[in-house]
Amino acid sequence: MQSHWLMRALVIVALAAAVSLVLARRAASSPPAAPGESHKQLWHCGMHPQVIEDHPGNCPICGMALTPLNSSASADAAAPRKILYWWDPMLGPSSMSDHPGKSAMGMDLVPVYADSGGPEVQIDPAVVQNMGVRTAQVLRAPLKKTVRTIGLLSLPETGMHDVSLKIGGWIDKLYVDQEGMHVQKGQALLELYSPDLQVAGQELISARKALQSPGAAVPGPLREEAQKLLESARRKLTLWDIDDREIDAIAAADEPPKDVVFRSPATGHVEEKAIVQGSSVQPGMKLLRIADHSKAWLDMQIYEDQYPFVEMGQKVVASLDAIPGKTFDGTVTFIYPHLDHMSRTLEVRATLDNPDFQLKPGMYATVEILTKPVADAILCPREAVIDTGTRQIAFIAESGGHFAPRKVRTGLAGDNDLVQIVRGLAPGETVVTSGQFLLDVESRTIEATQKLGADAAALVTEAEPDTQPAAVELPVESKPAPEPVTTSPPAQPASRPANQLAGLTQIYCPMVKADWVQLGSRVANPYLGHKMPDCGDVRRQLPSPPPDSPLVHFVHAYIDVQKHMSDDALDEASVAKLKAAAADLPNSSYGPLRAATAKLAGASDLKAARDTFQSLSSELIAALDHPGK
Repeated sequence: MQSHWLMRALVIVALAAAVSLVLARRAASSPPAAPGESHKQLWHCGMHPQVIEDHPGNCPICGMALTPLNSSASADAAAPRKILYWWDPMLGPSSMSDHPGKSAMGMDLVPVYADSGGPEVQIDPAVVQNMGVRTAQVLRAPLKKTVRTIGLLSLPETGMHDVSLKIGGWIDKLYVDQEGMHVQKGQALLELYSPDLQVAGQELISARKALQSPGAAVPGPLREEAQKLLESARRKLTLWDIDDREIDAIAAADEPPKDVVFRSPATGHVEEKAIVQGSSVQPGMKLLRIADHSKAWLDMQIYEDQYPFVEMGQKVVASLDAIPGKTFDGTVTFIYPHLDHMSRTLEVRATLDNPDFQLKPGMYATVEILTKPVADAILCPREAVIDTGTRQIAFIAESGGHFAPRKVRTGLAGDNDLVQIVRGLAPGETVVTSGQFLLDVESRTIEATQKLGADAAALVTEAEPDTQPAAVELPVESKPAPEPVTTSPPAQPASRPANQLAGLTQIYCPMVKADWVQLGSRVANPYLGHKMPDCGDVRRQLPSPPPDSPLVHFVHAYIDVQKHMSDDALDEASVAKLKAAAADLPNSSYGPLRAATAKLAGASDLKAARDTFQSLSSELIAALDHPGK
């Protein structure tokens, strides 16, 4: 019977504690400001907008001084806003809470109000500026896409001319005596002696003399025959590529000259030379090759996915490392009909003007082919589109700090970091180009909350019911028997051997800017506890005290206190044990360590104990580095 009443008492106490906790949470979550009250000044960090405090100070992340936050909330003080939930934007939906407090990172939770309008996000203009939000307008313009590649300069085949003879003979004089010489069209190349030329020249001279006979008048039929012979002789020399000037000179002479001059058929450079002075030549033999350098071919390789954008007649801009600061324009004149199956590239040729002969065959050039795959397109900056892999989202900037997400569909990517919008945006709209990832996190959280329950207030109702839960009474036969309660003092833990102190580690907390000592390198922060248990940087391994050192028992007691504080607990037994161990230390050698221990033992709560634990840890580190000094 006595155990039955004891169980009832325990149940009543538990229910009373639960009710008190619910009321405290409701009081904390209710908006403190009533209509007409003055707005409270907030302070924030310009480098970390998520850090917002209600008092001036320094940022716990970077140490910069907090600046006043000009909020527009005071303008809405007359209309209290309903808080849906509290959360940490850096951690996302996992940090959602129904009451204010701290997140797992130690940051103050931020309220989300019911009038935020679903997935649409509203941000204070000052916060927008601190977040670095930038916007741009959606345009309607031609989509320009530049295909960049590498090209190799070569001589155009259309500008090459071979010099070959249709008669045999010997070269008595060679005017073009080395490769690379520049020649003009009609310039003398060589003088050739040929028996065939002697006969043809004599026929021309005889026909001319017969036609110009000074004797009696030549009858009509004979004159016509002489005229035909003259024309036939001239035509034969012309077909042998003899210049008209040379034919006229031969016809005017009394005897055919020994050598006949052959002239260049084109302007260009001598690329090949197969003869020297005195060489014997045969009909059809190639003597020289002359190439026109006034134009150059530029052969480029483009990938198969770039091929649809390249067309005949498109403009090409080439630049060369050998000629810095200058570009050469040309046009696409040929696209090869086949693809290289090894490199998966297609060859494209452009023709460039080369009036000053600056472009040399064999030079490499960096090439840009200017294409316009879409003449009329809707364009927006590429960074304005968030591509998740399954969907593409852009945020529309509206008035009053409102940002609305919208699903879009992109097309081709163009120059100047512009992308074609196939669906979702219209020209003239303003999109967010920087900071949209933070907006996306906020919008996703609001959307997820709506999907879970249509109203996040239901979460608060479920967590904190308005009606007090009824007490549940167990059947008599199922009630466990209470364990006997003893009032004897807890047994003192046996002292650990000194070899268990191997692995003492000094760890630094960047948030508190203080060190502590622990066993092992797995961080257990005694200053922040469960808020940030893993916050700490391992600095070094500390030397273990000798087995006979009075520091052995003190370090064991210190480790116990450190472990309890990392669990957000101030254990009086561990503190008493630490104080007793400090009393055994020689005052002459460990006076500062004993004084720091006394301050810790006099701490009234966990916060005060953590403040004194900093100086205690510093003195312990110094004692371990210099024992007995």
